[in-house]
This record gives sequence, structure tokens and C-alpha cells, in this order.
Amino acid sequence: MIREIFTNWKILKRILITLIFILLFRLGTLITIPGVTVTNNDFAGDTNSQFLSLLNIIGGGGLLTFSIFALGVTPYITASIIIQLLSADVIPYLTRLNKQGEKGRIKIEKITRIVTIFIAIIQGFAIVFAMNSAGYIEQGTLFESEWAMILFAVLIMVTGSMISIWIADEITMRGVGNGTSLLIATGIVARIPYKFENIWGLFINDDSFVFTGFILFLFYLAVAILFVFLLSFFEISERRIPIQQTGKGLNLEEDKQTYLPLKINPAGVVPVIFASAIITLPPTIAQFFPDSAFKEWVIINFALTSALGLTLYGLLIIAFTYFYAQININPEETAKNFQKSSTFIVGIKPGKETEKYLTRTVNSVSTYGAFLLAFIATLPFILTFFGISQSAALGGTGLIILVSVGIDTTDQIKSRILAEQTKTHAKVTANLDKSYKINKNVDNKKQNKKEQQDDWLL
Repeated sequence: MIREIFTNWKILKRILITLIFILLFRLGTLITIPGVTVTNNDFAGDTNSQFLSLLNIIGGGGLLTFSIFALGVTPYITASIIIQLLSADVIPYLTRLNKQGEKGRIKIEKITRIVTIFIAIIQGFAIVFAMNSAGYIEQGTLFESEWAMILFAVLIMVTGSMISIWIADEITMRGVGNGTSLLIATGIVARIPYKFENIWGLFINDDSFVFTGFILFLFYLAVAILFVFLLSFFEISERRIPIQQTGKGLNLEEDKQTYLPLKINPAGVVPVIFASAIITLPPTIAQFFPDSAFKEWVIINFALTSALGLTLYGLLIIAFTYFYAQININPEETAKNFQKSSTFIVGIKPGKETEKYLTRTVNSVSTYGAFLLAFIATLPFILTFFGISQSAALGGTGLIILVSVGIDTTDQIKSRILAEQTKTHAKVTANLDKSYKINKNVDNKKQNKKEQQDDWLL
């Protein structure tokens, strides 16, 4: 694949555009909001830590430095969740738009962007209050009034969020991969060296035998790689349902049968990202009630280090996996399309029976992916109950996002390479056909001329 990338200018151009926009975003995450001094950016030792850490992950990593991209793509993700849930037979207008194809999708996207602005304002205020009360930021001398500084910071954060969403859109349209997921993944990648530094310090310190610590570190890396392979295996695994087409499309040879592929994890990384966004909503609302018992209760109980918060997080991942599996496959629409194209699942009647069979099968297949995602995402926090440091725990939301985004981006690059090769092959074939026709016409003309000369001689 590497050779195909460097020999195909269109693919290479898309990758370069993606890298440029990612670099632009990463530079933005290093620019602290003017007038603010970050006094602590490790998000540790405070009840707000889990709330801020999750927002930092799904936002793209800009919250650590309280940067102009501190919100990142978080408001857009939250707005997308709300609109998609309301489109599922909750608000009739949105439900109708959802069934209108491309035209309806464009209108829903416009509504989502409007909702994004309002959510960005709410989240902006919540983050400023949370970081200010936790002592992570120190007001500068830009404004005399504290509220003027807060309003200025929120305005910068909302503007930065809109720019982040624009960057994500440009990556999706002009680059490779899903822009939103890639921006989130870059924030996680940027923190990997710090994570390994913490783990190295945990295993190898002044109180431990160096050789033993080094062996434990290598063992940790081996288990981490095993987790990556496990996630990759489930990400690409699928169940193939044999389908047939009546008439000329009917094929009884087993090795030439067509299949409907159902991925074990059809929703990809979406359930984990959306569950992370949802679990931060109660703490976000609680920031507007400073120094209250309500805020303290919400922050403590919705933290992923609490039994309630961790259970809710795992259940949300499972629920979103089932929900988005049904959206991606859409058994009702698939059954209708099968009927229109005279396609059927072997042994299943067309129509309602096909729809019921697909719904049942999708839910059955998604069970494996749902519980695996929930287990790996919650594992670091489960281990904290047994006294193991969260920084040393394996798995986690970040690992799931990195593996899923990596596989998705690689698949898109392969698809574009294949598409470009198909286009090139079609052009070559067309040119050969054209050249063949021209040569044939020339030969025919020569033959006709020769025949005319022979007739004249006779």
C-alpha cells in the first residue's frame, strides 16, 4: 500500500492535506486563551478530574492547556447525539427529515450546527467554572472584571470550537478518514509519551530492582499489544449472511455466492465517543451550581472512579452500540431494497420476515462488540478498585478510539487507491479500444484501396 500511495498523486495529496489540517489543529491546542495562566494541567487530585479528563479526550486534547481549541469538537458530538436521538420517532419533523435521504440529511446537519453553538456556549461556561474553581487557571490582567474575563474566554472557546469543526469537515471532504475522529485521536496520540513515561516511572524507580522493573515494563507492553490485536480482530470481524437474486442472478455454486456482511462492531468507535459525551452532561450542568451539595454529589457519583458512574458509562456504551448497529444496517430499509431488487436471504421469506431476521441477527452479532467495548473502556477504572493506578491500567477509551480510527482511516485509503486504480484501468482500456478502432479503420481503408486498385488493373 505504501508504494501505491507515493505513486498516486491524488491519494498523496489527500494525505498531505489531512496532515496539514491536523498540524493546524495541534498548533491551536498549544495556544492558551489570552489573559489566562494555566497553573496545573495534569487533572489530578480533584473531584473535577474525571469530568475534565473525559472532556479533554473527546475534545481533541486542547483542554490541558486551556487553549483556544479547549472545547474542540465536543459540542458537535453532543449536538449530534441529541439530534439523532430526537430523530428516532421522538420529534415528527426530524423523523420525516431523517427519511428524506440526502436532502433531509443536509437539513438535519444545519439544525445540528445551530444546536452546536448553544451547546458550545453552555460547555464553555461549565469548563471555565470547573477549571477556575479547581485552581487550574489563574486570571490575568487582560480585564479588571472577572465576568468580563469569563465572557471573553467563553467567546474564544466557542469560536475555537467552530474552527475545530471546520477543520474536521475539511479533513473529511478533502483528506482521508473521518475528520472528527482523527482530531480526537491526535489528542490521544499526543499524550502517549507522557503515559509511557508515567508507567516507566511506576515500574522502574529508586525503590525497585531495575531488571525486575524492566521485565514488568516489557510484560506491560506485550499485554498492551495483545489488547490492540484483540480490538483489531473484533473491528474487522464480520458475519456473512448468504443472499441470492431471483432470475439470472440466481447462483447455486457455493464458492460464488454473494454475502451480506454484518460487522461484529458495526458502529465502530461512535458508541465510546458518544457515551463519553453523555456521561459528562450531568457534571457540566452541575458546574452552574458552585459550592452546592448537588454539584458535589453529581461530580462524585458520575465520576468513572465511582460504581454508579462506571456502571452508567458501560451501559451507555452497550446501548449506543446496539442503537448505531440498527442505524447502520437499517433492517427495515434493507428488507425493502431486497424486495425491490428481487434479492432474498437464503431460507428467509422476503419482506417482514427478512426485516425481523436482520434485526435479530444484528442485535445478536452486536452483543460481542458491545460488551467488548464496554469491558475495555471501563477496565482501567475497574482496576482502580483493586488498588492499581489508573495511569498504569491497560485498555481505556483512548485505546479503543486509536484502534478504530486507525483501521477506518486505513480502509478509506485502500478504498481510494482501489478507486483510482479502477479509473486508471478504465482509461487505459478506453484508450486501447480507441486505438484499436482507429487502427482497424486505417487497415480497412488500406484494404478497400487495395481492392479498388486490383479491380482497376483487372
